[in-house]
Amino acid sequence: MHVVQDLGLRERKKSETRRRLTTAAQELVLAHGLDGITVEQICGRADVSLRTFFNYFESKELAVIGPEPPLGTPESRAGFLGGGPTGDLLADLLELLDPSPFLDEVGRGGLLVAVQLAEREPRLLAAHLARAAAQEQEIVALLAERRGLPAPDTGCIALASAAQALMRTACRAWLEADDGTPLHRYIEGTRTALLATLTPTPADPAS
Repeated sequence: MHVVQDLGLRERKKSETRRRLTTAAQELVLAHGLDGITVEQICGRADVSLRTFFNYFESKELAVIGPEPPLGTPESRAGFLGGGPTGDLLADLLELLDPSPFLDEVGRGGLLVAVQLAEREPRLLAAHLARAAAQEQEIVALLAERRGLPAPDTGCIALASAAQALMRTACRAWLEADDGTPLHRYIEGTRTALLATLTPTPADPAS
């Protein structure tokens, strides 16, 4: 019991340190621009050592965009590979991609600022895109394994890309609305809208 409690406390402390570093980095970039700040300034504002900074982030750019949402948990990934939780491949993939639990750490405000700064700073956008590309490869590999393929095919690649685009659309709508609706509702609504768009419209009998 004590070991579990200690691990929980340690993770909370790490989460708080990541949050402080990202908040400090974002505040400095908002005030001075990306080129106008240094890692040392971020450390000073967050009250951490330079060594601690590099335990969490490889660069100031990554500190600004914040920690990367994990692709599910070990348990949810295992469930996905086993065909769960629903058997609907797209729905199951979106549940794996849903960053809602992660938002408890970064907060809606932190995510919104990261998106806005990426639109202003080309290097931050490049960091976002590189992270998305790496995640896409991870998704493609999971899809191939779930489908029992020896190697990813075009379908895996297309579905991974489509799922990421759907998630971006849902997250942006959720951020812009700021209406208290849980993110997963926006994800499901976006999925439903996509499927409706792909469903052929019955021909009008009168035509």
